[in-house]
Amino acid sequence: MKNHKGSSMKRNINHSPETPFKVRESAPILMPKKDGVQVLCPFCKVPHPILPGQDATCGTSLRVMAVQTIIPSRVARLGKLTCLKCHKGGGGDMVRYANGYIHLEDCAPATRLLAEPPKFSRLAKIIYQLPARVRKLVEKRTGRAQAVEEIDPEGKETGKVLGYFFLKAKV
Repeated sequence: MKNHKGSSMKRNINHSPETPFKVRESAPILMPKKDGVQVLCPFCKVPHPILPGQDATCGTSLRVMAVQTIIPSRVARLGKLTCLKCHKGGGGDMVRYANGYIHLEDCAPATRLLAEPPKFSRLAKIIYQLPARVRKLVEKRTGRAQAVEEIDPEGKETGKVLGYFFLKAKV
């Protein structure tokens, strides 16, 4: 294909509309407020607020991303890593959790590891100890009463119940 000056040009088959543009990235400006923090545009001379998922009038968008390192199953097997939930070594990709590792795929759906302890409730303890039929009726209104059992740093259950809380269904 020839352009108007006579030089040849090749058409890029894999061309997409985003490829000719460059992207500049910079950490946003954080402005402390009495009710939290306001995120401001780092590119404009007069900083203005920017929100995640919305383009500002200057064209800036704020991206918030969660990043987690995945340990491939081969590396987990060679490093003899054991899962905190199922207590098995290898068996798939793993991710770091607290002082140990857990499988990327949920290997023990009945076991939940909590990042921080929940707010314990006396009422949850009382409901947890009710007979199964009565408990199910009450849990329809309050949410499921759940016991929190202690796990040592190696991932073994100590048998000690730390407390009880209501597990709310995800909406």
